[in-house]
Amino acid sequence: MPFYRKPIWAWLYLLLILCVAVALLCSWLQQNRLDTDLTSLLPAEGQNTQAQQLAKVRMNQRMNRDMVVLLSSDSPDKTLVAAHMLQKKWQDSGVFEAVTGKIEPDVAALQANIQRLRLAVVSENSWRHIMNQPREAFARQAQALVNPFAERSVLPAEQDWLGLGNIVMHQASQDGPVFYNIQTGWLNIDDGDTTWVLLRARLPEKAGLINIPDGLLALIEDTQAILAQQKVQVLMAGGAIFAAENKSIGERESQYMSILGMGLTFLLLLLLFRSLRILYLLLPLVVGVLFGMAATVALCGHIHILTLVVGTSLMGVLLDFPLHWLASGVIQQQWQRWQALHMASKAFLLSLIITLLGYAALLITPLPILQQTAIFSAAALISAFLFSLLCLPVFFTTTQARIHPRALHAMLVLGNMIIRCRQVMVQKRWPFLLVLLLLAGGLFRLDTHDDIRQWVNLSPEWLAQAQKIGVLTQTMPAGQYFVLQADNDDELLTKSHALGQSLQTLVAQKQLTGFQSLDQWITPLSIQKQRQQDIGHLLANADNWQDLTRLGIAEHSIQDYLSGLQQQPVQTISQSLDNDLATAWQDLYLGKMANGQVAALVSLSGVSHVAALQKLADNNNGIYFVNDLQALNQLFTHTRNQAIALKAASYLLAIVLLAYVFGWRKGWLLLAVPVLSSLFCLAIFAYAGWPLSLFAIFGLFLVTAIGMDYAIYVSISQMAVAERLAGVLLAATTTMISFAILGFSATPAIASFGRSVAFGVFFSMILALALLPRANNKGM
Repeated sequence: MPFYRKPIWAWLYLLLILCVAVALLCSWLQQNRLDTDLTSLLPAEGQNTQAQQLAKVRMNQRMNRDMVVLLSSDSPDKTLVAAHMLQKKWQDSGVFEAVTGKIEPDVAALQANIQRLRLAVVSENSWRHIMNQPREAFARQAQALVNPFAERSVLPAEQDWLGLGNIVMHQASQDGPVFYNIQTGWLNIDDGDTTWVLLRARLPEKAGLINIPDGLLALIEDTQAILAQQKVQVLMAGGAIFAAENKSIGERESQYMSILGMGLTFLLLLLLFRSLRILYLLLPLVVGVLFGMAATVALCGHIHILTLVVGTSLMGVLLDFPLHWLASGVIQQQWQRWQALHMASKAFLLSLIITLLGYAALLITPLPILQQTAIFSAAALISAFLFSLLCLPVFFTTTQARIHPRALHAMLVLGNMIIRCRQVMVQKRWPFLLVLLLLAGGLFRLDTHDDIRQWVNLSPEWLAQAQKIGVLTQTMPAGQYFVLQADNDDELLTKSHALGQSLQTLVAQKQLTGFQSLDQWITPLSIQKQRQQDIGHLLANADNWQDLTRLGIAEHSIQDYLSGLQQQPVQTISQSLDNDLATAWQDLYLGKMANGQVAALVSLSGVSHVAALQKLADNNNGIYFVNDLQALNQLFTHTRNQAIALKAASYLLAIVLLAYVFGWRKGWLLLAVPVLSSLFCLAIFAYAGWPLSLFAIFGLFLVTAIGMDYAIYVSISQMAVAERLAGVLLAATTTMISFAILGFSATPAIASFGRSVAFGVFFSMILALALLPRANNKGM
């Protein structure tokens, strides 16, 4: 007696299911295991230097933790009221670590920071202008004392006789379109007749794309609704917005697609089997999803939302074995469940082994998302198969009712039509050649371009808002940046300055909107020491400040100021960044690396000519150009080619197994079903204009498994033709339902996967049924 007929194994398996369910529940209660981070789908880049890896983290934090909000209306007062409301609402929500709006600076701390940064932060052009024309610099300060409308320094007059305080403040604001409104205390942007109020919000350190706060999207939508009622225009930008929206879409799609697919599948089965007992097939589905989630969490520590969406669509595949088994029960007068189970399990076990070989090959690919989906799918298929083998027969002592005669007749008609078409193609040849010509034409036109932007649904509304904010603030973060390494801070700043001069040329040529680098903020120590000497030259000539002494300013006050400036301690990069004035540059300094060198990054905005930037890189001199988008796309191309190679290798393993079981001639015939199905699917993608993404390739791995399953199943000569026909049609229909629904997903990667499997299964069904002999009206 086979082991699966012994009740002890069924009880042990039920106990295992209970243990796995409890373990998964406890793990989920300890920590949310659902991952929505887009970057976690990507591989770790082990070949990059420590500085490049840290730079990538910093750039991701900039783009994903930070959010920018702009508000405007027909009334300045209304805009300020709305800004106050938004700042308080967001800060009180607990979603954000900090929300910066109205600025109320600590004057004493600000003055202290400006004083210690006077020599270090002033740009070289401004400093040279003062040193070349010192009398003019002192004269400006004299005029400011008697002119009530002149720009005032944050520092008291006796502490800023050269006007360095204003220069430091301008340096800190980067002289961009954003300016501080001293009357209101808010940051503003003037856009013609419209004045925008700017707010910044930062998510907690562990948030961003990796861990989206649950209330973020709801808070944003609620804020938009309130501001719309107040007739206040709002623009928002931040990577977390896209991640939150994709998380919401993914969760919603996972729910309604699973419900819709399951509902349609079981409605069809109820109509065909005419028995509520068919609902017991829900049990292997539940067990499969449970084990798939548990295996993924156990091996990966989390499960990505895309893995869950793809995994829950496997219900059609998980039903293949029980449907192959039950198909004979609705055809035969006297159904022997154990005999039917024995025949179906032998065929399915072979196709399961081939399927698992394909999934094992995916584990070699460098993309975590493919590895996760392979783990989920393999665990789900194995567990569902074991449940169907050990436990399901208890619920099906009989199928209770035979299939409706009209349904059987329709199946036989369809099967015979396919067989006649096969005969015509073999006999006349030209239809076969025409199909090959169409297939070759499709493959020739196939678009194999892969792009990270094909993976997720980027809302046009949020993209438009982000682009407008980029234009208004003149900062459009790009996926390209430079990483610099040097032996010390001074050498690092020198490299940054030299690179900046080249970048400025590209800005003038409109190949780049702008850039941000440390040398725009801080000068090297050698230059700061030179400036101390420059102050000594000023002290030697009292004629420089005659305009001040004529106003009654004591000469010793000016001399004390210059002496204090001359003795000003020099500032290292780290010291100069340790204050609120340097907020815009703090993320650029990467600090000291393990190799003893120091590193920094140069961020770029509005890149329109990547080739020109690549020419500026000098890896031998510690100047690295990083193009994340291009690197990812190259990685996708490599991974896609690797996946195709692995797929070909899986075919070789499959033919060896098939030849061992069926012989070489029949083995090649059976293998032709999944191979041709995959090629026909690729042709459909080409004619429809869909790009062949990595997810489509992964779908073809599943098509190989399904096509092999159908081909092996129809080769069981001990079963009647009608039984095999019904089994393939039922399995293919349920599978196509679930994956065709995925084809309508708003997430491009999921849609690509669903389409490839749905079309691949359709062609697998046609080709597998073409292997059957003609059936008579009784199905024999």
